[in-house]
Amino acid sequence: MSEGECIPSNLPAGVLQLENQVAGHTAAQGCLGLLKTTSDGTILKPTGKVLCGLREIAFYERLQEARNRNTDQATGDEPTDLWTVLCQVVPRYYGHPKLTIDRKEVEFIQLEDLTEGLKWPCIMDVKIGRRTWDPLATPEKRKAEESKYRACRQRFGLCIPGFQLYSVRDGGQLIRHGKDYGKQLTEDNIRDAFLLFLNATETGRVSRTLLQQFLHDLHLIRDWARKQTTFRLYSSSVLLVYDAARLAAARSELQRASLTNANGTLLLTAKARMIDFAHAFPTEAGEADTVDENYLQGVDSLVEIFEQFLATAKDD
Repeated sequence: MSEGECIPSNLPAGVLQLENQVAGHTAAQGCLGLLKTTSDGTILKPTGKVLCGLREIAFYERLQEARNRNTDQATGDEPTDLWTVLCQVVPRYYGHPKLTIDRKEVEFIQLEDLTEGLKWPCIMDVKIGRRTWDPLATPEKRKAEESKYRACRQRFGLCIPGFQLYSVRDGGQLIRHGKDYGKQLTEDNIRDAFLLFLNATETGRVSRTLLQQFLHDLHLIRDWARKQTTFRLYSSSVLLVYDAARLAAARSELQRASLTNANGTLLLTAKARMIDFAHAFPTEAGEADTVDENYLQGVDSLVEIFEQFLATAKDD
């Protein structure tokens, strides 16, 4: 079963369609889409095309080796190896199981569900890179990719193919925007999309704590991108996730105390995670010892936008 095939008439016991997938090949488009397990809080991502699946599995396997190595050492020191740093900003990996769906064997990549336990999960997929086609892309594929989200990708090196949020101002109303919305974004209005996602107030101010928590992860991703010279990442994304129910509670004086730890820190559990490594290619010989400028531009832009919001953010 490939990425474009229709969703199955039935799924194995203990597996459901993921309802809050915001981008990529989704069930709404007639594809298999992401699945979720009901027993252990994990996501199952179809590997799709053979070579893409092999590349993505290899990337996660190498990352898991670094995670295991770091756990075995257990020194308590701040990790310095770029792969162990990466472990902090990539969802946990649990292997690549195969399931029989509609009499066909389908291979999946099993990952941590970043929305597990969130009441009002707000999720945004930010695709990183001015160039999203990989070295094996056909001329037709390159042309198609270059025509997508042109305004945002050329200016910022990123685009927004989809997101969902629960609007705090509207009592938790679910709002979803897909690729059609993302294609209309330009240099002039892309910040409005981020402000909407971040549940900005009517005056355009965003929770300072929410931004700080996102920027903690985004700075790690940017620092990694400024140093790594091993890979070129094409069509990879940064997934932004937080719980709007916690944000709503934080804005209520009656509930705020329940979200504050002993140090007085507000717990909003915002996360930024790198995802989608099906087009992670080794650096070519002529580019050895150089960073992935294509990827770095997008991450730099994302950090800059969030830092601009932080400069005018409201106190929590």
